[in-house]
Order: sequence, then structure tokens, then C-alpha cells
Amino acid sequence: MQAPGAPGLEPRWTSSDKMAVGTSIAGTSRVWFTLSHGILNEIYFPRMDQANTRDAQFLVLTRDGRFLEEKRDLRHDFHYIDPDAPAFELINTDPQGTFRIIKRIVTWPDGNVVIQQFRFEVLHGSIEDFRVFLLVAPHIGNQGAHNNAQIITLREEPALLAWREATALCIQSTAKFKSCSVGYVGASDGWTQLYYRRTLEAYDEALDGNVALTAELDLTEPEQMIALAFGRSIQEAKFTASLALLHPYYTIEQRYIQQWREYMSGLSGLLPYDDPHSREQRISAMVLKIHHGKLFPGGIIASLSIPWGNAAGDGNMGGYHLVWPRDMVEAAQAFIALGDIEAAWQALLFLIATQKADGSWPQNFWLDGVPYWSGSQLDETAFPIHLAYHLWQLKDIKNQRAVYGMVKKALRYICLSGPVTQQDRWEEDGGYSPSTLAATISALVLGADLARQQGDDNIAEFCEHLADYWQGRIDKWTFTEHGQVDPRFPRHYVRIHVSVPPSPDGRVEHGYVPIKNVLPGEPNQYPEEAVIDGGFLELVRYGLKSPRDPHIVDSVAAYDAVLKVDLPYGPLWHRYNHDGYGEMPDGSPFQGAGQGRLWPLLAGERGHYALALGESPEPYLKAMEGASSVGGMIPEQVWDQPDIPEKELYFGRPSGSAMPLVWAHAEYIKLLRSAMDGRVFELPDVVRMRYTVHPTHSAMVFWQFNHKRHHFYASDETLRIVVPQFAQCVFTTNEWKTHEMQDMRDNGLGVYFLDVDLKGQDMVEFTFYWPEAGHWEGQNYRLDLIKTS
Repeated sequence: MQAPGAPGLEPRWTSSDKMAVGTSIAGTSRVWFTLSHGILNEIYFPRMDQANTRDAQFLVLTRDGRFLEEKRDLRHDFHYIDPDAPAFELINTDPQGTFRIIKRIVTWPDGNVVIQQFRFEVLHGSIEDFRVFLLVAPHIGNQGAHNNAQIITLREEPALLAWREATALCIQSTAKFKSCSVGYVGASDGWTQLYYRRTLEAYDEALDGNVALTAELDLTEPEQMIALAFGRSIQEAKFTASLALLHPYYTIEQRYIQQWREYMSGLSGLLPYDDPHSREQRISAMVLKIHHGKLFPGGIIASLSIPWGNAAGDGNMGGYHLVWPRDMVEAAQAFIALGDIEAAWQALLFLIATQKADGSWPQNFWLDGVPYWSGSQLDETAFPIHLAYHLWQLKDIKNQRAVYGMVKKALRYICLSGPVTQQDRWEEDGGYSPSTLAATISALVLGADLARQQGDDNIAEFCEHLADYWQGRIDKWTFTEHGQVDPRFPRHYVRIHVSVPPSPDGRVEHGYVPIKNVLPGEPNQYPEEAVIDGGFLELVRYGLKSPRDPHIVDSVAAYDAVLKVDLPYGPLWHRYNHDGYGEMPDGSPFQGAGQGRLWPLLAGERGHYALALGESPEPYLKAMEGASSVGGMIPEQVWDQPDIPEKELYFGRPSGSAMPLVWAHAEYIKLLRSAMDGRVFELPDVVRMRYTVHPTHSAMVFWQFNHKRHHFYASDETLRIVVPQFAQCVFTTNEWKTHEMQDMRDNGLGVYFLDVDLKGQDMVEFTFYWPEAGHWEGQNYRLDLIKTS
């Protein structure tokens, strides 16, 4: 019988407050699961970026008329079955003490199945006092709408089936389902029937809608194994469910755990079990490996979660289960810190395969390389060079030609696109960003070192000169003497020096920073000297500044004063003042506006700075651990206001943002490795030597179409004019009394340049002839000498 009420309520995802995440270490099992509120949440198949369920839980009817929903009405207890495997036992207990549900959850190493070992224990009364129902909400292929559901017979027993397009889910138990029904959410689904009528009418089909699957369990079986099996066709899902249930649960669990133990035992960077940081380190290592691709080896997504998912529908199908090159490299570096060099190498190969023709990477993208958002972030092109250089140093480059080809393409993009980034690392504003400059300048130096090792001295010299030029102007572009974030601290690096209008010669205090996601009625821009974040700490982390540089020290004082919050377990920081990315003031989910909350990963960055100063990173490690969930998941954000219990928001505990955040776990692992080594793990010596040990100063200034200088100073000795294709440059230094025409030279990257001697000159004016196109530029460009800097 067809269920009524199509297509059901508008679909929503579920909480991002994850207890844990899991998958088999085996590549033969391409299914991932998440846990929250004592139940299964999103299950991903056949890739980490393809969610196929909203949640799966049990409903209980009692003889005295109570309706109990597992995730909302029971008390939840949770633990890892083994410290080296993401295998879990969940115990959900009736607050009145009449029963409890005990579940053990793993995936089948040999197939695409999530396995729940289910046991219902009566604590008061008799088994006849209870009826228990399994409720599953499929969201096949990242979409809650247009799903289909049926009751089928599988091996002469009833089973539940859901599908959309070419993906299917089949659910069956070792104990026969007593009754089954499918329906439309909010109209005819099992939850609606049982809550309002306390009965389950057997609808056997619900097509093209937001559907749910329900089955009543046979409680006469003391234990039963429930398989949630996936396939690329209905037949494949049905067959996989049948095959999995032929294997005893504890045999599956033992193999699952043993394979994880073998992986963890191969990590050279793990602490002994009795170390106080061991639990979080091991959980973080597992989180990273769980988010490391199987179908596309090396791909690492940002999180198996959808921030504020209970308020997000099909329009937010990407969530955080996408690849961000920045987050991915952070994770790959953490793999190196753990001793899993192979995972880092696979990540580098994945990045090579997804690099765009212009040398950059999309802002974020699906695991098959298809872009999701369209922004461009310069640090996301710089970080793959960092990873390549680190692996090259470890002598773990297996394909030098491909790796060096990637590096050259990335260098070309940086040379032509920097120093201004279209978006900073917070993905909101463009301009001169201290954190982006730190990543890109160091990438130029690292890329130059690799080029010199390959005999490409022209590339090396060009990149070093450009890096020196940018490094010598970091303070001019991003440091203010007139800060407005706190009257006690007028000197500090700004979050970003905006590039509109273009200001290659300009200081801070020229523009206004747009603030995204602000509440109605709140200002949506501030003077750039009135906004600070911790991105300047990356200048120390990547060797461009000494930790005792006066500008760094002054900025740390301002940063801590404005953005630091001391919690019972340690200090955490906000991203930047006036941030709007977080819950509403009343705790309502972020839906385009709100107030930014505390970010645990920033405690890791601050801890790296403390270590660079020679201080202990312990307070920062403990802060990150304190911010984690009961299952050790480190969230993107932590609630920073008084408790709002009805919205599950508690001071210092995870908010509704992404959890776990892979970047945060990677930062924790790297800070722990830095503490073990007694030095900042990612600090590149070649950059540190160039800028903090034996400072290199540049007397060269660069002019490019995206960076049109208008002036030069008496201290500037050479003007380097840079264009993206071959041209002939005509220039004068004496108001066209005389002029020269010269071919521009290739730097080895397909970038062309010409050097003009500035010594003794008052002006330079130039234009271009483009031989391939056969036309002149059509306008002149001019730089004038100014007397003061």
C-alpha cells in the first residue's frame, strides 16, 4: 500500500555535535558513519562526501503509554571498545530506569555495511512491557528530497529498502522484523504514527519524497545484528546486506579492531598509553585517517559533518564534507608528524591530480575534483608547495617530475596573483593578509630551494627576489600604529589590509574591512585598523619573523586582550573581533548571520607561538583537550556565553558548528609533536635563516598588472616589471627625451620580466607591445620618486 502525505516535510540534516566518527581501515569497506546523541547520524557511501542518511535510531513504546525517542529522551553513555580503533559501545538508558539499549557499532571490513549489535535489557518489569522500533531517515546522495522507500522480502524475511538514482540502502536484522512500514516524514512515517497514534500501519511504498523507514524488532532475541548495507544498485545493496548477516558480529568486530590496531602500531609518533595526552592524540590520529579517502586515495575532507545541520536542508548539500586544500595540507602535515608518510604522499598526489591549469586549486571541491565554491585563496596554492618541500626533505618523493611540475605551476600562479589574495583564510575578504603572506612568501622560498636543486637557477632567483620584496613590505601593508581594537594597544597587525582601492604602496588606515554574516542592524564594515585576528602568528610559524620581533610582541598583546577567553580548562580565542560566523545571540543556529564563537584550533596556533618563545605549550594542549566532546572530537567552535540547556549550549562546550574539525585535530597533533621535538614542527629552516637569522633585504620593487606601483623611493635600486606573457617593453627615465625598447625575459615559469635601473632616477614610464597579438598596450604606466617612505 502506498503511504499517504507525499512528499513529506522539507528535509533537514541533523546535529553536528558528534560523539565520534568511524570507518574500517580497509579500502574494501567504503562506508563511514557518525554518532551523536547516542545514535547513528550521517552514513557516507561510497565516498566521504556523499551522505546517505540523516540518522538511524530506536523508538520505544511502553505498556503504560510512554513514547521514548532514543536521541531525545534517553540518557546516553558512550565509550571506545578499544583505544586504537573507532569501534564504539553506546548505552542509552530510560531516565525512569525501566530499560536500556546497548549497541556496539563498527563497519564490515569486507563490504559497505554499518553493523549495529543490538541488545535490549529490561531493568524493571518484563519484556512484554515494551515494543522497540528501528527508525531510519535516508538522505541518499546528499539529498533528503526525492528519496524512495519500499518494504521488500530478502532471503524470505522482511527488509527495508531506500534508493535514489543509482544508490541504494538495504536494512535487515538477524532477528526477523515483526512489522515494517515506510512513509513520508511528518505525515505517514513511523515516528509520526507511533507518536500520535501509538500504532504502526504497514505502508509498503513511499516514492519521490522525504521518506523514513520503520521496523519493529523481535525482543525475544537477546542480541541481534542489524545491517545497514549500501550499494550502487538495489541488487548490490540487497546482496551486501544478506552476505554481511551471515558473519557473526564479534568476528566482524574483532577483524575491524585488529586492522585498526595494526595501523596504529605502525605510527612512530604516538605517545605511550600512560601519557596524559595519549588518548586525545590517538583519537586525533584516527579522526585524520577516517577522513582520508579510499575511493580517491589521498583526498582529505574537512569534516564528516554539516554545521548547524538541524537547520540546514538540501541547499547545503556540501556541508564540510568537501576538500579544502588548506585543511588538507594541515592534515597531511599532521600525518607526517605521526609517522604516516605514505598518507601524506598520497595527499600530495591527490593535490597534483586536482591542480587547475593555471596552477591554483579551487576554494573547495568534491573528492572527484569538481569545484563547489568558486573563490580563490592564495594560501591554498602555497600550502601544497610546503607539503612537497617537507616530503622532499624526508626523501619520500617517488615521482620528482610530477611533484616539481606541480610546484612550478603553483609558483607561477603565486608570482602572477600575489601578494593580494581574493580571499583570506577565513574565506571572506580580499587584500593583504598576514597569514596569507606568511604562507605564500615561505612557499616562494621553499619553491626556489627546490628549483635550485633541479638546476633551475633562474626560477630560484626570481622567486627569492619576489619573496624578499613581499617580506620587506609585510609591516607596511599590514601593521598599524593607530589600532582601534583596544586603546591600550595601538600597535598591531591587522586582520587584513583591503586592496580596494588598489594600494601597493599604501599603509594601513586606507580602507574598510567588510564583515560578513553580521546581525541585522549591526555595522557591516569597520576601519581595517579596528579589526584584528591571529593570522600574524603564521609569520613566526613559517620563519618570516622572530617570535620576539617588537611588532609580533605588540600584536600578541592586543590579540590576547581582545580575543582571548579563559575557560575552566584553559584559554581559547575568537577568530577576529566583530566576527559573525556562529550562533545567534539567543543560541539559535547560524543561518547566514550570528556571532563568532571560540575556536580551539587557535589555541594550537597560540601554543606554537608560545613554544617558539621557549614557553611550555601545555596550557594550549590542555585547552584543546578540554574543548573536545565526550568522544574526543575537537569542534570548530565552542560556546562562549552562559548555558542555554534547551538548545544544548553550555559554556566552554562544543557549539553547533562542525565537529570534528580535521584542521583542529591536525593542529593538536602538530602542537604535540612540536612539544615532543622542542621546536615548531613546520618551521622551515631555509626561510628562518633567510629572514630571521641572516635577514635578507631587497632593493628591488615589482610592478605587475595586479600590483601596479605608482611610486618608488631613493632606497629602491631596481624596478622589475612583470607580465604574464611575452612582450616588448618600451620605457623612459627622462620624460621621453630618450627611450629604450627591450624584449622581456622568461623567468623559467612562463612569467616575463624586465629590470630597470632606478638609481639616480626621478621617474619611470613604460608601455608594452604584444607580438603574438600584434598590438600595443594602448596606455602608459608611470612610477615617480618620492622622498619619504
